Amino acid sequence: MSPAGMKTLILLILFLATLAVFLIRRNYRRWKNCPLRIKKKVWYSGGLKMKVKINNRRDKIVEIDTPIIEFRQPRMKKRKFKIVVNKNDIFPLGLAPQTSYEFLVEFTKLYEREEILRKYRQVVIHVNDKNGKSIIKKKVKISLPK
Repeated sequence: MSPAGMKTLILLILFLATLAVFLIRRNYRRWKNCPLRIKKKVWYSGGLKMKVKINNRRDKIVEIDTPIIEFRQPRMKKRKFKIVVNKNDIFPLGLAPQTSYEFLVEFTKLYEREEILRKYRQVVIHVNDKNGKSIIKKKVKISLPK
């Protein structure tokens, strides 16, 4: 390889390494500053269920509005549903510092009411604050047993 080709290769490697470091740091800062963390567990026992846990990691109270579940198809079709917990309207919910809130989402009733939702393979959980500003969203891929 010629010296000019080596120089170009070295500059390309340095550029890619710098870009990777920049992207990692930016995503880490975004992840670290996020006030809420969503943990999820999806399982199938008599029906598709998902346990969602929202953790408040900040030192002040965070008020969250009703979480929204959005079903997505690969061709960008979307269906949105508000989460209702035990037929009670507990939202907006104030989460104290270092506390969490956990709820269960059962997809069986949604699938019975809207049969077309069985084709949707991606679910996004949106959590907004009281003013409607998005705090966090989490993508979950789901698959139904045959």
